[in-house]
Amino acid sequence: MPFRGWLIVAVGFFAQLLAFGCSIAVYGLFIPMLTTEFGASFMVANLGLSILGVVMALAGVVVGPLLDRSSIRALMVAGALLNGLAFLAMSQATTLWQLGILFGVVVASGAALFGPLAANTVIAKWFDAHRGRAVGIASMGPPTGGMLLAPLAGTLIASYGWRPTLLVFAALHVLIIPAIWLVIRNRPEDLGQLPDGVAANISTPAGSGVAPASRQWTTGEVLRAPVFWALALAMGSAGAVAGAFNANVIPYAADIGIRLQDAAFFVSAIGATAILGTLGFGLLADRVDNRALFWVVVALQGLTFAFLRWVEPGYGSLFGAVLVFGLAAGGLMPLMASVVGQGFGARSFGRVMGYIGPVTLPFAFLGPPLTGWLRQSTGSYAAAFEMFVGVFVFAGLALVWLRLPKRAGHAG
Repeated sequence: MPFRGWLIVAVGFFAQLLAFGCSIAVYGLFIPMLTTEFGASFMVANLGLSILGVVMALAGVVVGPLLDRSSIRALMVAGALLNGLAFLAMSQATTLWQLGILFGVVVASGAALFGPLAANTVIAKWFDAHRGRAVGIASMGPPTGGMLLAPLAGTLIASYGWRPTLLVFAALHVLIIPAIWLVIRNRPEDLGQLPDGVAANISTPAGSGVAPASRQWTTGEVLRAPVFWALALAMGSAGAVAGAFNANVIPYAADIGIRLQDAAFFVSAIGATAILGTLGFGLLADRVDNRALFWVVVALQGLTFAFLRWVEPGYGSLFGAVLVFGLAAGGLMPLMASVVGQGFGARSFGRVMGYIGPVTLPFAFLGPPLTGWLRQSTGSYAAAFEMFVGVFVFAGLALVWLRLPKRAGHAG
C-alpha cells in the first residue's frame, strides 16, 4: 500500500484553507452588511472576530487532548459538518445576536475541530524526519485560503449578496467531508505503515523533530516544562505583533502618503511571502536546529520594525519590510509544530498545541488595540514600532529556555 502520509498532508492543507479562508480571511467583507443591514457599530461589528479567537483558543484546551486519544477522522468530520450547518444557518439569520453566536461560537468550535490544530496534529503523528516539511506544506492552507477565498467571496457578495455567499461556504465544508473520511487515520500504524513511509531501520536525519522517547505527557507535566512556556511566550509575542501589523499596515501606508489602491497590495504581499516562509522554514526545520531557526525568525521580524522606525519611510522601504516580515512570520507555524514534536513527541502533540492557545490569547488581544492607542496618542506609528522591537527582544529572551532534547545524529 502506498504511503498515506502525503495524502493526509493534502487534506490538512484544504481543511486549513477552508477553516481560515471562510472565517478570518473574509470577515472584513461582511462588516458593511453588519453595519447597514443590522445597524451594528464598527466596534460591535468587529467583536465577532474577537469572540472567534477566544472560543478557538479555549476550545483547543478540550480538542487538543481529544485529538491524542480519539478518532481524529471523526472529530474533523464533525467540525466540517458543524461549520457547514453554521454557515447554512447564518444565511437565514435575522438578528445580529444569531450571527454572533453562530459565527463566534459555532464556527469557532468547528474550526478548532477540523482546522490547523487537528490537521497539524494528525500530520505530526504521520511524520518524524519530514515533520517540518509536511506541516509547512499543510500550513500553506491558511494564507492560500486568504488569497483565493477573499476575492471569491468579494465577487459573490457583489454579484449575489452575502446570504448566497454563506451558502457557498456551507457547500465547501460539506464537500471536504468525504475526503476527510476516506483519507484521515490517526497514525500510520493503523494501516500497517511507519512514520515517513520508511523502513524501521532507516536512520532519522539530524534535524528531524523526533522526540527521543515519545510518551503521553500529563497536563501537569506539560505546564511544568520550561520548553512549553518558552514556546508559548515566544509565539504569543510574535502573534500579537503579526495581528497588530496586519491590521495597521494600510493605515501606516496612508500616513506616509501611499494611496489606498497601492497600499492594498501590501496585504497580498504579506500573504504571498508567508506562503514561501511556511514552506521554506518547514523544509529547514527538518535539517537545522529549531531553536536557531526560531531566533532567525524573531530577529528578522525585530529588524523589520527597527528598519521601519529608523529608516526614511516610503513605498520602497515599506515593500521591503513587508517581504521580510511575511517570510519570517510564515515560518512560525512549522517551527512551532517541529518544536512541539521534538520536545513532547507525537503522542502528546494535540494536547500541547491545544494548551498553547490560551497562553497566547492575551497577547493577541493586547497587540492591535495597544498599537491603535499609540498611533492615536502620538500621531504616528513610531512608538508602536519601537514597542514591536521590544516585544521581539522579549521573544528572543524567552527562547533561551527553549532547551530541546538532542536528536538522532545531532551533536548540538
